[in-house]
Formats: sequence, structure tokens, C-alpha cells
Amino acid sequence: MEWEKIVQIDNLWIDNHLINQHFDEEIKVKVRGYSIKFSGNVLDYNALSKFIAGSIHKFVYSSQQIRELGDIGAFMQAQKYFGKKNPSTDGKYGELLLFMLVEGVLKCPMVAHKIVTLSNSRDQVKGGDGIFLGNYEYQQGKYHPACLIGESKIMDQFSVCVDDALDSLDRFHNERTAAQFSSTEFMVAKQNISEDFDIDYVYDSLTPGSEAFQQNIMVHPIFLMYNTNEINTIEREALTQKMAESLMKDYFEERGIEHLELIKKKITRWSNLQKVFLDFFIIPVNNVQKFRNTVYYQIHGVEYES
Repeated sequence: MEWEKIVQIDNLWIDNHLINQHFDEEIKVKVRGYSIKFSGNVLDYNALSKFIAGSIHKFVYSSQQIRELGDIGAFMQAQKYFGKKNPSTDGKYGELLLFMLVEGVLKCPMVAHKIVTLSNSRDQVKGGDGIFLGNYEYQQGKYHPACLIGESKIMDQFSVCVDDALDSLDRFHNERTAAQFSSTEFMVAKQNISEDFDIDYVYDSLTPGSEAFQQNIMVHPIFLMYNTNEINTIEREALTQKMAESLMKDYFEERGIEHLELIKKKITRWSNLQKVFLDFFIIPVNNVQKFRNTVYYQIHGVEYES
């Protein structure tokens, strides 16, 4: 299948709202670092949050469903799926960004999502944060059919983000929980396959034991957003947008290498995850709660009230 023709999100949004700061890889681990564009010398979440909020219907519905509902109708229905939940604990913002990055960067479309199965806040800790299929670039210029099960974390500390993400993904591989999580994840996915795809092929690709399934390599795309006080320092020291972006580049030149080294060190605790591909998308900010609140406001048009 020509997967890249089915994706709903292209990479233009990244050029408009993010700066590609860093890329590093070692065997089966890739690290991609991005920064949110500064407004003057200040990191501003409004433009990115507005675009993210305006894309929620593409996360909830297939292209065919959007055509049937219309853009406005699909967006209004998507608002209901997100609901007026506490942005401090709502995991769907991370899932939404993961979806946009995997489709935009990896060109692997989401074939099913768990959002339609969420009935309470406890459900958000179950399963992965999206299933994708496509041709994954496992080495430069080399592609292979892949099944991608994502994970996302928006937390205060980078180290905690990594630990939580790897621990969540290990449930698909360890001897105690792999059977339950894998079978449940693929079962739910097959119930929600987008009409945009060859249903039979995708169904087989999500059926353990089938030829299509066994041909796929397993990839875990992982979105991490974390707080760093370094951005506050940049805002205080920078006089212009250009100066702020230059200081942010300096930050990534140092921290980008540290990100990969820390991830490699932590993976040693999860032997099963050393066997699969891990593709990290990392965005540092200076206030994750402000980012969450801004996305909530852009989706619902009001501030959250408990």
C-alpha cells in the first residue's frame, strides 16, 4: 500500500510551529529533538496549541468520515470525544501530538485509535497511544513494513517521562502481561479500522500469526514533553527571537547527546525493549501545565473549571 498517500497530517505543520533541532540514532534507537518556535524572545504556546486543537477531527475521524460530516461537523463531534476533562491528567493531548508527529514525520498513518473506547479516566492508562502501519525507515534510505504502537508522556522531568514510557511499552512484551495487552490492543484496533484503508490487508496486519503481521517489524514511536528551567534562562537572556533560537540550538547541542545516552542507559532495565525499534520525539518546554491549559482552551474556547 502507498501509506504516505493516506496520512492526514503532512510535515508542513512542523515547519510552521516547530524547529527540528536534533537527530541521533544508535542501532534500534532514534532520538528526534524539536523546539516550539519563540514569539520574540518568549516561548509561546498559543500558535501551536491553536493548530493542534484545529486538527482534533483528523485524530478522531478518518478522511472519509470527515467528508461525510464536513470539517465543522467533524470538529464539533471531536470536541465531544475530548470532553471537558481536567487538562492536568488528560492523556489525549500527548496522543494527539504523537499522532501528528508519526503521520507528519514517519509518514505512517494511524489505522486505529483507542479514543472511541475511553469511558473513564482510568481507561487512559490502558493500551498504547495509537496504532500505525507503514514503511518505516529503519536505516537511512532503507524501509521495511512496520506496525507501530505509540506511547506519549507529558510530565515535569525528562527522566521520569522516559521511565514511564518504557514501563508502559514493556507491557506489550514481558512474560507476565504481553499476551493480555497485545491481544486486547489488536482486538480493539481491528474494531476501529479506518475506512480509508484496504480493510482486509489492515485486518491481517493486525492479526498475530498472519503472514502480513509476521512480515512487520515492531516500532514504538514515543512522544515526550518535559519541563526544563533552561528555557526560562533563555527567555531572560535573549533580546530577540533570533537570539532565543540560537540559545535553544545550543541547549540541544548539549542535551541531545545526553538524551540518547540516558535513554540507552534506561533501556538496559527492559531487556524486551532492546529487541524492538524505539523512535523518540522530544519537545522541551518551560511549563507543561501552561501548555496543557492552552490546548484545552483552544479546543473548548473556555478555561477549565474543576
